[in-house]
Amino acid sequence: MKESNGPLIELSSLENSGNTQEAKQTSYANSLNPDDFESIRLRRIFAYFIDVVCIAIVTVIAIFISTILGIISFGILTPLLVIVLALIPLAYHTFLVGSDWNATLGMRFMNIRMELDTGGDPDYMTAFLQVALFYFSVAVTSSLILLVSLFNPRGRCLHDYVTSTIIRRIPLSS
Repeated sequence: MKESNGPLIELSSLENSGNTQEAKQTSYANSLNPDDFESIRLRRIFAYFIDVVCIAIVTVIAIFISTILGIISFGILTPLLVIVLALIPLAYHTFLVGSDWNATLGMRFMNIRMELDTGGDPDYMTAFLQVALFYFSVAVTSSLILLVSLFNPRGRCLHDYVTSTIIRRIPLSS
């Protein structure tokens, strides 16, 4: 047979010609390496435990500062400070996942990051929605909602599907 150096025709784009967004998601999803999702559930669990420790450290520091501010203001700022303390986990995840790293400190330590289904980086709004859905669904279902990740090969949870995000391993640089 004669080798051809001509242009390659991608047939997958013909299957999804009606919806270009769907075509982008399908082509990016098909280009991912299965090794990117090896032991992803375990990595996510350990990353979350590391993040819980980081959030606890930030919260202890914030409680110390809140106590001093509460004493100085004779308790007037206490309700506001309680709300601020409750928002620390949301702020931690939102600002770190929405940043250029696309990962919290625990995720970076476990060598995973968040991406959109289309291959792009999540913005701050996507990061906020993802973490808000995570905490809400875990609180409402007593963490049973996390079992969704057992029924798909990429370890995606319900909040990943709703926000169109994936969590995958980052290849180690040589």
